[in-house]
Amino acid sequence: MEADFEHSIHWVYITDESGMAAIFPQIKTKLTTSGMHHVSVVYYSPEQIFSFRRELDILVKRYPTVLFTYLLSSEVSDNFFQEHPELESIINANTMSQMKFMVCGCEEFCEKATALLHFLDIQQVYIQKSLFI
Repeated sequence: MEADFEHSIHWVYITDESGMAAIFPQIKTKLTTSGMHHVSVVYYSPEQIFSFRRELDILVKRYPTVLFTYLLSSEVSDNFFQEHPELESIINANTMSQMKFMVCGCEEFCEKATALLHFLDIQQVYIQKSLFI
């Protein structure tokens, strides 16, 4: 089977603890969908709770060349994303032909993450409503 680089997608999920329950099923679906893609999960938790850590660890072991996870502990503050340059690194290291960004979490988190993506010249950002607040 020949690789289809023209339609390859790097999905980047940016979430806080409250948004992870909403996007976790989507992450699993992306991992099992045919086609060439990468999935990055940037997961923020202010007190290192990371309720979905075990599930993500299992998926990383099962899909080590497709799934990349970043677990970061920090409060949402004015310089929140300046302290965590992971998003810029993910964008710079991308090898897929397309990138799609999904943000999910509390309102303040989504606003700050979207503003950072716009600053990084990512104009199309999908926002998923959190199931739990």
